[in-house]
Amino acid sequence: MDQKITAEMTTDKIFELTEQFNRYVFDHPEVLDHIPDKAVLVFLDAHDPVFNKANLELADAAPTPPDSQRVYIKMRKHIHLVEQVDWEAEVVLAA
Repeated sequence: MDQKITAEMTTDKIFELTEQFNRYVFDHPEVLDHIPDKAVLVFLDAHDPVFNKANLELADAAPTPPDSQRVYIKMRKHIHLVEQVDWEAEVVLAA
């Protein structure tokens, strides 16, 4: 079964990935050293092949400006679970 994604869903996902990429760059500015000047960024979600197909179709349909190239940015969501330890005190009286 071929899954569909609406234009609005694609746009929302592009905005979300752009925002997350900006946050990542803020914490890891060295990533910019790997992106050529005047690059056209195409965001992909490592866990969403339906979105990726739609966004690649959009990128292929859009002209690339002169002296630029497309760079594909694959975003991966990492979930960090932090275990919180709570201590409980029990008062035991000596017998």
